Amino acid sequence: MIDIRMKRESGRPYRLVTWLVISLFVLSFLFVAMLSFPEAEAAHIFQRDVAAIDHLIIEVQTETLNIESGHELPIIITVTHGGLPVSGASARISFSPDICEVRFDNNTSDENGWIIAYITGTAEDEVITVDVAVIARSDDYSSSPPVYIKDIAIEPVAQILDKDDIIYVGIGGLLAIAALGATEFGKYGLIKLIFVPLYSRVKKENVLDHFVRGQIYGYIMSHPGEHYNGIKEALKVNNGTLSHHLRTLEMQGYLKSHRDGTYKRFYPVGTKVPRSKGIQMSDLQIEIVDAIRQVPGITQKEIARRESITQQSVSYNLRILVRLGVLQCARDGVRKKYFIVEES
Repeated sequence: MIDIRMKRESGRPYRLVTWLVISLFVLSFLFVAMLSFPEAEAAHIFQRDVAAIDHLIIEVQTETLNIESGHELPIIITVTHGGLPVSGASARISFSPDICEVRFDNNTSDENGWIIAYITGTAEDEVITVDVAVIARSDDYSSSPPVYIKDIAIEPVAQILDKDDIIYVGIGGLLAIAALGATEFGKYGLIKLIFVPLYSRVKKENVLDHFVRGQIYGYIMSHPGEHYNGIKEALKVNNGTLSHHLRTLEMQGYLKSHRDGTYKRFYPVGTKVPRSKGIQMSDLQIEIVDAIRQVPGITQKEIARRESITQQSVSYNLRILVRLGVLQCARDGVRKKYFIVEES
């Protein structure tokens, strides 16, 4: 038994050495692990650098793409980062071509991320198109990618008519007067307005002493309701003479006039103007009806040759007159002959 105890006691130093070696190994591993901690701090700083180069995002809003020369176009620039508004950012606006100016309402973005600016441009003779580039900058983030607004139109202010325009307007006015004068009502009105005042006034008892004036009055007495062109053709008088005498007879109370569509019809004073206007025909249609009255059964081709007008114009007006019941058409083989409807 003594020998066994001695063997057990002799094994204890070996165990102590073993635990000491293990402890030293663990301490060495922990020391090596602690040496790796500075590497972890460097990786955190790198992430910070990555965050520092993130770009700002901007959105530019404007109500229109047109600027009147000398006026301002407001634009709203919204600056964000990571979906949140950025305050304290500034904006830079450039133009191509560089013909515009910019004014900022606030130099840096507010708590909503807004920068309000106003663009002003000048155009003298024609519309000028400008491209706008907007960039936002901040001390905390990198500049935003540029946002482009294409084709902003700067429109010149409307100018007072220059000399050439006045000439064109004058020519246009003369053409309008000529077009008005082509109608019977307009012709009579213009002549009455322009030429009649040139004639001297006469006393009422001497009105009918003038031979032509007496002819006109007598013709209207026997043809009440005759229109201006009808009187002119019947009496073979020119526009100035007829208009002057008609105006004189109206002023002195011998005649009265009545507008009937495009016609000016004249009646002796005291004659009742018919309410029913009846069938209204143009001068050309009246000439066609007269030709048929003179030669009953005349053809379309013969009418065109007689009146020196195209067959297309004759055909168009014949169809209208037939539809109105003024004429009737009878076919003779391949030809059509036209006759007056007496009831009309």
